[in-house]
Amino acid sequence: MPTIRPFRRSDREQLTALVNAHVAAVIPGVTVSVNALLNQLEREPGEAIVDPWVIERRTLVAVERDAIVGGAHLLRYGDDERVSDSYRNLAEIRWLVFRDDAGVVLMAESLRVLRDWRPSRIAADGSLPAFGVYGVPATWPH
Repeated sequence: MPTIRPFRRSDREQLTALVNAHVAAVIPGVTVSVNALLNQLEREPGEAIVDPWVIERRTLVAVERDAIVGGAHLLRYGDDERVSDSYRNLAEIRWLVFRDDAGVVLMAESLRVLRDWRPSRIAADGSLPAFGVYGVPATWPH
């Protein structure tokens, strides 16, 4: 059973490799650089309008035998008048990737974190930091 903990900078290569495995399943040959992944964890470079509304970011990793077997990037949007109604006080799973059975434990911990933020709504986006890889996968219950 994997353990879940906050992302550490030393996880960057393994998490990028895991993200790239998922990207390659959608668009073979496309990869995300470590820097592109780290940029998304710090801020959303392509989201000039929505990104300033994010008041908290958290990235979790699932670890099993010192290997990163899952990752989830979580966002919490503000609750003031600058934020549109569709995002106001929203908490979301921006993306969640995993191998083997890590997904169940990682999803449970991600939802716990989101609920602890006490948002008005919880959503899931599924957009990885790669062109053309977005949306909630058909394998997620929805």
